[in-house]
Amino acid sequence: MRKICLLTLILFLFKHSLFSEELKIFGQDFFSNVNLTSPEAVRFIPEKYFLGPGDQIEISVWGVVEIRQQLEIDREGNILIPRLGKIHLSGKTLIEARKYLQDLFNRTYRNVKLELTLTRARLINVFVMGEVKKPGTYTITPFSTIMEVLGMAGGITEKGSMRKISIIRRDGTKQEVDLYPVFFGSGLPEIVFYPEDTVYVPLGSKFVSIKGAVRRPAIYEIVAPVTIKQLIDFAGGFLSDADTKRIAVIRNDTSGKKLIDIFPQIEKDALEKFVLEDGDEVEISFISKDIVDCIFVEGTVRNPGKYQWKQNLFVSDIISETDFLPDTLVELAEIIREKETGNREIIQFSLIDAVKKIKDIKLEPRDRIVIRSKERPLKKATISGEIKFPGEYVIYPGETLSSLISRAGGFTPQAYLPGVIFTRVSVKQREKQELEKFIMEKQTVLEKEAGRTESEEEKALIEKSKTLLQQLAQAPVTGRVIVHLEPWEKFKGSESDILLEHGDSIHIPSKPTVVSVVGEVNHPANVLFKNGADVNYYINKAGSFTKNADTKNIFIVKIDGTASTDLKKIDPGDVIVVGFLAKDRPGKILKDILQMLYYVKMIIV
Repeated sequence: MRKICLLTLILFLFKHSLFSEELKIFGQDFFSNVNLTSPEAVRFIPEKYFLGPGDQIEISVWGVVEIRQQLEIDREGNILIPRLGKIHLSGKTLIEARKYLQDLFNRTYRNVKLELTLTRARLINVFVMGEVKKPGTYTITPFSTIMEVLGMAGGITEKGSMRKISIIRRDGTKQEVDLYPVFFGSGLPEIVFYPEDTVYVPLGSKFVSIKGAVRRPAIYEIVAPVTIKQLIDFAGGFLSDADTKRIAVIRNDTSGKKLIDIFPQIEKDALEKFVLEDGDEVEISFISKDIVDCIFVEGTVRNPGKYQWKQNLFVSDIISETDFLPDTLVELAEIIREKETGNREIIQFSLIDAVKKIKDIKLEPRDRIVIRSKERPLKKATISGEIKFPGEYVIYPGETLSSLISRAGGFTPQAYLPGVIFTRVSVKQREKQELEKFIMEKQTVLEKEAGRTESEEEKALIEKSKTLLQQLAQAPVTGRVIVHLEPWEKFKGSESDILLEHGDSIHIPSKPTVVSVVGEVNHPANVLFKNGADVNYYINKAGSFTKNADTKNIFIVKIDGTASTDLKKIDPGDVIVVGFLAKDRPGKILKDILQMLYYVKMIIV
């Protein structure tokens, strides 16, 4: 309970933004929905199925004699029928067994007809190996589907191949299976399993991804040369609002990532000719949902809103002196103009001069005319980091975060959205007040404890707590706010697309390469991120625990600013915090205060 309180305090003081959702491997979700029926259940049975010991069959005979009997093939592969004796069926297909029995009955009876059906299949063991979540031995029927077998093994891992699955027989022969035709609706492959077959899932070797305005954005495995057109077909085609004039391909290069622009309307057959390479990322943009041929009037006037744009349109054509309000600032107004490059231009002008046509302004499509109040100063926000046009921007009433990012030209290819830092002045002021209140409360408790104690150990504990309080009092408060930018194409207009305030700041970092380890370790350090490494790997790199480490109170401050006790998932930029344990010392109140101060200090400093 104490640890939960600490994390709650940390989250209250330090709120970040989050970009967590990523593209998934195509087909991964299928195995979470596989219907694992009983292995003995009989559904479709191929006529070429070979009978064997353990199979249960039903024989129906009608004509001069009527027989209906359920029999199980014994270990020797035989069944026993009255007047016919032992009959060997093992190794025969259903078609062959049916004809064989018909011939035997015809020798004994005249004018009889026979039907043979399989009512329960024998069970066999197969091995499932390689990149599956639960490799091992599984009991199935010979005609279980490949999807059911893989589903029993928990499905294929993110590293596994869905296109080069091998079924290896005891004699060494192989049958390769590609699951993509199954996912695309071509039906299941015809497979009959035999005892001790091995289903082997190798590592996938080449992957490409596609995101944006397609029906099925995902990461796709490629086993042969694939063009952009084929990848788009894999993804189900374009959405109706896809911007097909430009398609971006991000490719890994020895010097880093590089951007390749493709213009299908200019370059004929570009999508059919461009062959993708392993690791390529294809991005399909959405068509802007904004109205193109219009003018926006915002601020302190009688009739703000959208107006139709047409050739040779001036400010005086849509605003007159009768539109002014008593507090309209007529001496100064702004036109915010968006350029094709994504940059913006701010034109300041005298509104009264424009309305009187003394110095009018010609308007362009999507111009925003911002009219201020006499009592309302200009509001500004700052955007920095991996953005195409960083800087300080004047914000207009009702402007949102997505609008500011768009005006700044959007992200660079190096932008790492999970680490975006959004800060707000009003939140900073509130957090500072809460921190000051927190510090004052703990100071009061410490003074009371100091007045009552005579123990040297408790006095030392109080002095250490006071030192931590002084450090907290000097630590800066950032005022970070959590905003969810991902998926970016759906961010605009969402609940997370917050209205901007004066003084807001957003920083877009590049992808970090380290994980920090702080607190009670022998050598606090920034350790290079290693994919798949657990918390013990990073703590060992930091010299392992000190003698004062509270090994039961380890938590992770994620790069988005949230705190987590899940020590299994560690991402670049995370901070691992090893807590302090005031062990073998008197004074429970003092120990709790010291540990709480210690945790908060680890986050701030």
